[in-house]
Amino acid sequence: MLAAALLANSMTKEVSRDEQMYCTAGVLLGQGQTIYRDFSYPSQLPYHPLLLAVLYRSLGTTHYLLTGRLVSVLCDILVVVFILLIYRFIFGPCRQTGLSLGLAAAVLYVFNPLVDYAAGYAWNHDMVILCVVASLWLFVTTDFQKGSRSWRMGAIGALLTFATCMRVTTVLIELLFLMAVLFIAAGSVRNRIRTALPLCAAALIVALWPLWVIAQAPRAFWLNLVHIPTLYGRWLHEIGTTFDKVTLTVDALTQPGYLALLVLGVYLVVHVWRKRSRLDPMERQKAAVAALLVFFFFVIAYIPPTMWHQYLAMPVPFIAIAMAYPLVALRRHAEESRDRRRYRLTCGLVGAAAIVAVLAYPVVWYRCLFLAVPERWTPAEFHKVSVKIGAGLSEPGPVLTLGPLHALEGGRDIYPELSSGSVVYRVADRMPAQERQITHTVGPETLPELVRAHPPAAVIVGIEPPYFASLEEPLRKLVPPDWLRDTYGDTLQVYRRR
Repeated sequence: MLAAALLANSMTKEVSRDEQMYCTAGVLLGQGQTIYRDFSYPSQLPYHPLLLAVLYRSLGTTHYLLTGRLVSVLCDILVVVFILLIYRFIFGPCRQTGLSLGLAAAVLYVFNPLVDYAAGYAWNHDMVILCVVASLWLFVTTDFQKGSRSWRMGAIGALLTFATCMRVTTVLIELLFLMAVLFIAAGSVRNRIRTALPLCAAALIVALWPLWVIAQAPRAFWLNLVHIPTLYGRWLHEIGTTFDKVTLTVDALTQPGYLALLVLGVYLVVHVWRKRSRLDPMERQKAAVAALLVFFFFVIAYIPPTMWHQYLAMPVPFIAIAMAYPLVALRRHAEESRDRRRYRLTCGLVGAAAIVAVLAYPVVWYRCLFLAVPERWTPAEFHKVSVKIGAGLSEPGPVLTLGPLHALEGGRDIYPELSSGSVVYRVADRMPAQERQITHTVGPETLPELVRAHPPAAVIVGIEPPYFASLEEPLRKLVPPDWLRDTYGDTLQVYRRR
């Protein structure tokens, strides 16, 4: 049921601006172009487009949005599976209890309103979370006192570097795991280094391809990773569409589903602190790492110049996982003292928190009804419209639009300068001409120059929401007066030659 809820969430979301950028990068990469050198890919590192490109080419599909979203759904389902596996391992012989409490933790994850908001899009958020959760499972299930298993350390290094090379701020999580391995590994300094060596070796191997991509265009990489996001954040602040970080945090954490999870976590820490001796030293150290992951993800949420709701969704699965150690300590105390009242009360509170999360956000269940009509899924309707648009265009040449995915799913070419949609387009004119040339970008003022050099076969507008409709006015002005206009849905307009 939780898997169905995650799938329904993904298939009913409206297409986001960021998905245009992520999926288009995967398509262009699959066509043989290189990220940064041939087209702009702001703020992010290149492994997620590579994953999409491999899937697009191997499947031979033009359902780019659907494929990207199904990847995210699979990641979300696997996160739930790993939450259950971690609880089952931590509770040891009490397998059924661990699975029951793990299921409640999984419900708190799936029904969290911020997780529901952030999960299921065709972007790198879900894959990054999966890589870290899988790494935590490998870390928790490793017995460092009997000597580490090299393949586990190598897998942790590979997973975390893969995640870091999607979203660069994940490097803090990778450093946390490296320090944890060095600290927990038994024996001499030499043995600790030998334990961590497979992690570092795997990390270096996985980082080779991104380093090669960066070496192809180091200046373009720096502009995409640092300069363009800085300009974009400044533009958002100027027009007043950013959130105050403190206000956003308070609003997010006080939502019933999130608040129930936080209150439960604080309760467990306070009431089980004196019973931490029921955990052996290794378990206490692993519990500390799980708790530090929560702290680090909150820190990461505050690093970017602008803060969004999805950033505060990232600590949620780790709060749910970190509760496992206090719960097992409380169970052991109850078994030793033969007083199970506090333990039963706490288990009841875990169940009550899960029920609160479900009742506070029932739309997660309601959406499952849409699974019965796959032709109404957002990616299916998106593809249907895109194919109609492509079939209606007979002239050769690229399509001018801030929604490049519409053209690509319809089998048409796009302008690489607009491959990220409106993300870079909004601020490109604030860069000098040389930087625009290096990053292959164009803004409203420099758009006519691009079109004069390469006339479009069609123009697609109506991509941006009403409050940003002015961004598409420069595209409309470039449409010759004798072109035909076709309308799709409520807002999408396609201009083409007669």
